[in-house]
Amino acid sequence: MATRQAERLPSRGRTAVMPPARRLLPAALLLLLAPPRTAVIAFNDVAVLPMDRPGFLEHQTVIVTDGKVTAIGPTSGTRVPRGARVIDGGGRTLMPGLIDAHVHMRSVDVPAYVASGILTVRNMWGHEGIKRLQRDIASGQLTGPTIYSLSPGLDASPGSWPFTQFVDDASEADSVVAAQEAAGWTTIKVYQHLSSAAFDSIVASVQRRHLRFAGHVPTAVTIQHALTTGMESIEHYTGYDRAVSRSGKGGIFGWADAEPATFPALVDATVHSGTWNCPTMAINAILARQLGSEAQGRVVENRRRFTKALHQGGARLVAGTDAGINVTAAGTSMLDELREFVAAGFSNWEALRLATIEPGRLLGIPRLGTVSVGAPAELLLLDGDPLNNLGVLQHPAGVLLHGEWIEGRELAR
Repeated sequence: MATRQAERLPSRGRTAVMPPARRLLPAALLLLLAPPRTAVIAFNDVAVLPMDRPGFLEHQTVIVTDGKVTAIGPTSGTRVPRGARVIDGGGRTLMPGLIDAHVHMRSVDVPAYVASGILTVRNMWGHEGIKRLQRDIASGQLTGPTIYSLSPGLDASPGSWPFTQFVDDASEADSVVAAQEAAGWTTIKVYQHLSSAAFDSIVASVQRRHLRFAGHVPTAVTIQHALTTGMESIEHYTGYDRAVSRSGKGGIFGWADAEPATFPALVDATVHSGTWNCPTMAINAILARQLGSEAQGRVVENRRRFTKALHQGGARLVAGTDAGINVTAAGTSMLDELREFVAAGFSNWEALRLATIEPGRLLGIPRLGTVSVGAPAELLLLDGDPLNNLGVLQHPAGVLLHGEWIEGRELAR
């Protein structure tokens, strides 16, 4: 193997990935000022945490070509292509970039996600501003996570959020769904206040059009019914809250008086349906503070217990923070979310899967959330072992995103 100068990583840091002025410069000048992107990048001597199998692959060289992982092999025997940019891993951990499966993306939050190693997000309420962000990131004008987005939420009047698409009568459902499809949205977001008839009409329209739908189980719809409709994912355990509550209440109030004896039947129904759940554990613990410490403790414990039951039963789960609505912080709150799963009885490896390979499967992107040949090269280099200590996620040594290697000191700026 030809020798070449390997890059030594500086000390770690965090926060923004670019000066704010960069976003405002003309595109031609941006191309001149942007750091060069090399078609081939080699990570030399890294401990690979692939996430599609347990444990590490020690002393590996990982080759990335044009944004894809193209080779993984022992450092001693892997040829690095001539002209490749070589990153000296020094035995550090190389793992997939994290995926936040429930955010409300804002342009101001873009740097925080990258600085926290979150390189893909699932945006849960679409609008034209999201499409602009997607274009700017795809074109290289803005360094940010890959964004996959649902449609604007479909709900009954008067609505809770901007850009809501109203379905006040079941007869309106098909035309509203058709408008979302025409606008380019392929996954329809359903929300809290839809009538049961409107919900069923939306489901029928989505199925006729071979679209997907996800979101909240409306208050007027039972969780048992929602699980029979082909709903792709349920957010925040909406619907489950009323089913487990002794008093039939929803939200945090339902979990405050949850009856654990109801859990097994709900777990069985969930596993049978194949529906994903994004529990958003950390934000619910924050919202439960309004109930007082004793009730908050019951909310947290009951949700952890139900989450563990779902996991043990084989249900599909992903990690999401609900960042972007001024409760949890963009980027950094993912660590809080993962620690909630660990507190529920997950191992660190099981929790990390919920922010890597599992949301990749939910999104339907082959090999996303893994370090494997053919996977998208969204990679995170860490100074320590996250299977031993999740805290090492706080300060990445660097990230590889859209072909751009961003060192820790750049993240710190």
